[in-house]
Amino acid sequence: MISMLSRISFPIVLRSAEGTGSGGGDLGESAAPETILFPDDASSPDGDNGSDDHADAADHDTGKPDDTADNDPDDRVPDDGRYSLTMPEGIEVDQELIDALGPDFHDLGLTNRQAQQLADRFIEIQGRRGKAASEAWAGRVQGWADEARRDREIGGAKWGSTVGSAQRALSRLGTPALREYLNTSGGGNHPEMIRIFAKVGSMIQEDNPPNGGAGGNGRKAETAHLMFPKDAPKG
Repeated sequence: MISMLSRISFPIVLRSAEGTGSGGGDLGESAAPETILFPDDASSPDGDNGSDDHADAADHDTGKPDDTADNDPDDRVPDDGRYSLTMPEGIEVDQELIDALGPDFHDLGLTNRQAQQLADRFIEIQGRRGKAASEAWAGRVQGWADEARRDREIGGAKWGSTVGSAQRALSRLGTPALREYLNTSGGGNHPEMIRIFAKVGSMIQEDNPPNGGAGGNGRKAETAHLMFPKDAPKG
């Protein structure tokens, strides 16, 4: 029976909060992590990827069929080995997998009700695992933000200017795809990511000095030269 349970892999839809990484969904009592570089994209948990909404195996009759069992199709072993299982809201039925396991269920003498109990129990366990993983990931992403805020180079009294410079760099040089990646992965909260964008942002000015800087020739400095001054052409 254990080996059979390990073969069941019904897909579970877990909501991933933008800007928090690969986790998401209901974080229980823990708050969703902040998003440093894209504060406007922060989302609050409004779903539940745990097992609260899932059918509990205890809701199904675990006893032996009574005398009227033959009148209920759920209490009979399908002659053709085709089982009809119901998934909770938000979980898609993997009919191909169910059909593949049907002959095994049939050989074990499982009724449709018993097969449903196995599916419910599996979803309940996976839901708890998903919720725990989501909470752990949210804590890690928030931990990155807290670490960055305490960093001696970019945090403390420098935090406000650090975030402003990093956001300026992303606004000027970033793309929607980069924004989506940083939100989805939670990388926008990582201290090193904030550090590098803050450095780039500090090199970008709204307007370059009209004379190209002290001792300049009046031409605007190219962005590449601002980022890599040692590679600037001589003369």
